[in-house]
Amino acid sequence: MRLLPEARNSRFLAVVLLLIVALVVYAVGVHWWFVSPHLAITDQMQDLGEQQQRFRQMAGQRAAIEKRLAEVRTFEQNNQSFLADADANSAFSDITQRLKQAIGARVKDENRCSIVSNSNFKGGEEELYQRVTIQVRMRCDLEPIAGIFYDLENGNPYLFVEQMMIYRQQGGYVPPGTKLAPTALDIRFNLSGYLRKPGKGS
Repeated sequence: MRLLPEARNSRFLAVVLLLIVALVVYAVGVHWWFVSPHLAITDQMQDLGEQQQRFRQMAGQRAAIEKRLAEVRTFEQNNQSFLADADANSAFSDITQRLKQAIGARVKDENRCSIVSNSNFKGGEEELYQRVTIQVRMRCDLEPIAGIFYDLENGNPYLFVEQMMIYRQQGGYVPPGTKLAPTALDIRFNLSGYLRKPGKGS
């Protein structure tokens, strides 16, 4: 006996409903409670395995890293770019002395170049290392001052000439008690160096 169309449709609909119910039961009763947590644990285990691998690689490089750090510390201790002074007060005197040495090396006649005044300067922006600065006023001929600045900025420790201003003396006036020639220039600048100490900006 042939099934009627209605019977065939009813059987097909029943099969579809059964499949839907099975999928819902799987999703709610199996996948949600068993499969999904298992997949999450698998992902976590994979991440932990990758982290463990990275840690092993880092641990294997420990000796090389420690050696490199020791080399950096040795280089830093032997680095002559910094002022050797322990504090800013002694560094002020050291910078002043280096300025006088540079003048003495370039100028044999005091009438051509001399320090008029110098003072400690504690302003300015905070930096990675502690900066020490003196404000200098000199009267000097143009020719020797260029060599003096070259020696200061190309020696060790590193010194920096900044905020330089040069004025030509008017009328050839020479202040009483000075040995400078009337043609000397009025030169004002900041001379700075760095201590091997962290600054407040670090």
